Amino acid sequence: MKAPAVIAPGILVLLFTLVQKSYGECKEALVKSEMNVNMKYQLPNFTAETPIQNVVLHKHHIYLGAVNYIYVLNDKDLQKVAEYKTGPVLEHPDCFPCQDCSHKANLSGGVWEDNINMALVIDTYYDDQLISCGSVHRGTCQRHVLPPSNTADIQSEVHCMYSPQADEERGQCPDCVVSALGTKVLISEKDRFINFFVGNTINSSYHPDHLLHSISVRRLKETQDGFKFLTDQSYIDVLPEFRDSYPIKYVHAFESNHFIYFLTVQRETLDAQTFHTRIIRFCSVDSGLHSYMEMPLECILTEKRRKRSTREEVFNILQAAYVSKPGAHLAKQIGANLNDDILYGVFARSKPDSTEPMNRSAVCAFPIKYVNEFFNKIVNKNNVRCLQHFYGPNHEHCFNRTLLRNSSGCEVRSDEYRTEFTTALQRVDLFMGQFNQVLLTSISTFIKGDLTIANLGTSEGRFMQVVVSRSGSSTPHVNFRLDSHPVSPEAIVEHPLNQNGYTLVVTGKKITKIPLNGLGCEHFQSCSQCLSAPPFVQCGWCHDKCVQLEECPTGTWTQEICLPTIYEVSPTSAPLEGGTMLTVCGWDFGFRRNNKFDLKKTKVLLGNDSCTLTLSESTTNMLKCTVGPAVNEHFNISIIIANGRGTAQYSAFSYVDPIITSISPSYGPKTGGTLLTLTGKHLNSGNSRHISIGGKTCTLKSVSDSILECYTPAQTTPTEFPIKLKIDLANREMNSFSYQEDPIVYAIHPTKSFISGGSTITAVGKNLHSVSVLRMVISVQEARRNFTVVSPLRDGHLGFAFNFASYLPCSTDQIVYFIQQLKLSCLRLT
Repeated sequence: MKAPAVIAPGILVLLFTLVQKSYGECKEALVKSEMNVNMKYQLPNFTAETPIQNVVLHKHHIYLGAVNYIYVLNDKDLQKVAEYKTGPVLEHPDCFPCQDCSHKANLSGGVWEDNINMALVIDTYYDDQLISCGSVHRGTCQRHVLPPSNTADIQSEVHCMYSPQADEERGQCPDCVVSALGTKVLISEKDRFINFFVGNTINSSYHPDHLLHSISVRRLKETQDGFKFLTDQSYIDVLPEFRDSYPIKYVHAFESNHFIYFLTVQRETLDAQTFHTRIIRFCSVDSGLHSYMEMPLECILTEKRRKRSTREEVFNILQAAYVSKPGAHLAKQIGANLNDDILYGVFARSKPDSTEPMNRSAVCAFPIKYVNEFFNKIVNKNNVRCLQHFYGPNHEHCFNRTLLRNSSGCEVRSDEYRTEFTTALQRVDLFMGQFNQVLLTSISTFIKGDLTIANLGTSEGRFMQVVVSRSGSSTPHVNFRLDSHPVSPEAIVEHPLNQNGYTLVVTGKKITKIPLNGLGCEHFQSCSQCLSAPPFVQCGWCHDKCVQLEECPTGTWTQEICLPTIYEVSPTSAPLEGGTMLTVCGWDFGFRRNNKFDLKKTKVLLGNDSCTLTLSESTTNMLKCTVGPAVNEHFNISIIIANGRGTAQYSAFSYVDPIITSISPSYGPKTGGTLLTLTGKHLNSGNSRHISIGGKTCTLKSVSDSILECYTPAQTTPTEFPIKLKIDLANREMNSFSYQEDPIVYAIHPTKSFISGGSTITAVGKNLHSVSVLRMVISVQEARRNFTVVSPLRDGHLGFAFNFASYLPCSTDQIVYFIQQLKLSCLRLT
């Protein structure tokens, strides 16, 4: 099934950067112990010629709606068994759907258009047939009758579903079903009839002669050659003046009990710049849409902060949704029954005043019974308002109406009107901010035992499986790069209770079949990760590998015990006085079954001596402890981690005696800035070191075992101060450092040079001997040039010579002298 592969570093997104906190220390140990997200699996897949929009499954065949094509695949290995070409299509204003317009190819106004598949549904009431609706031919549909003997045959019997409406009112086209700007179609059989519930994104570009409706219900004619509206109220439209400024995106549609639901993203009000998510509900038998209601949905993340109010983050833009039953554990957590429908949604935060999502996502679960109860409760609180985008602010529906109704049922009185509720139904992110650096684009769910498992897709083409729990503690047990294209919201889960259950996942032109039982165990790199996998994956630890039972030949397979592993220790030495905070990196520290972290029985030993554990700073990948003092130096002491079940050993720690043997230079100007070098042994031991001169800090530049470098602090008077070094609890003191008066430059000569450079100049001044290095910089047309010191020529008493290493002009300019970091003077060249 799988073969290890390396994904390009620029593409790879590691799991711990996606769903866990990133620690400043022990990063490498964390990477080595976490899930291997570099795995590449050999999975059944199919790649189409064009992007795939829709997928349906029927009798062991998978039907794909793509741009200009419909494909039929075998559901076993996704091999193509048939295809039907739907485009490009010649569109002409004078050409009706179902007409052959090829003779108009050379006429003005004719345009070849790609046929984007906007809807793909299976109808089994009249015949087994596939109904496909595209972006061409005014959004009309075709039906492909599927022969009982060969349901893969989609081209032997194809019918165009369009009837000219000559006798009907101009502007009505019940056969114009879908919008090229975006559509959601739901098919439902009610009382021996087939109804199509359609939500369309529309704007002012659509011609009135083939009017598309924002939301509608239409019935499939018994003749099956088209559709009909049952009443003149079987559709609702955004008013023409708002269609460009108030777009509505229909994200998902579903049926539950007696209601039809649509999920949308739209502006909060007609005048608002901000966007939010809404749920629409109406009765499935309500052909006049009188029971139509809208309500905002919010997926939120709350963060409690000390001594301040709770911060609430709203993920306002729905990306994908899925409706299914909950497992027993989740049902109990969210107050649902096993037979309740649950709406699962992945939401993102949008950029300001935009529907463009950011890489910040959350997952929320809305029991449908709570959605209905919320509709029933808020309808009596007068927090309702008129649907102004449908009626306009001055319509009679928006005045002198209580807008109260019997919202719990489908019995609708003629004086009741379609309503918008302003109170949002909120749910909290099930994963507690775990996906706050990811854009989730797809979700589907299934049940394994008592667990609810989510299939999640991302904008970067990653596929994840994770246990859904209100505790937020679950992390994905499957996480790999499926494709470079975003994972489509269109997803199918088949046979979830079967060992051969699978999900179909679309990414661009590709569809992949992924098993629901996981993808083996090899991607778990640590014992704790291995044993934290859901039980149905059946992973266990065997000789430093995570495998299934049949893959462990020695009989040492376990699902209970994890021994600690030490990867590295820092620092590797400490001064004799102790006080050093030791960081032990590794994995499986304090692990217990059921993914619980417990350090109560974990101990750290240095040989036979205890290292005091700091529980508040320790994790399953990092232990922090403080070493005690030692009498004598010891090398290669064993560090032992014991967790009550076993031990791990690491022999690389030493107690040392840091010493300073010399310093250089021994003097410098009182302004400071002299680079001081301390030479000695074990100077890099311990965690922290501090050098001071006269009670002031000497700023560290570099640290090694034998050398410390620092910049001397300034002092007010020329005098001598001892040099003090502190390493953790160890204190060392060295010979004094002498501060002297600052140097002064009086003059330089010569004051001219050849353009080619190479001249030697002499600087004359006072107290130049107080520094060990003199650096000169020349400003040439506002660009700095450095000089190279040749030798400290003691000309009389205070001379230094410099060699021009770069361009010096013959024209007048300025030389700037620097001693260390001190600018002394500026002289003119003449």
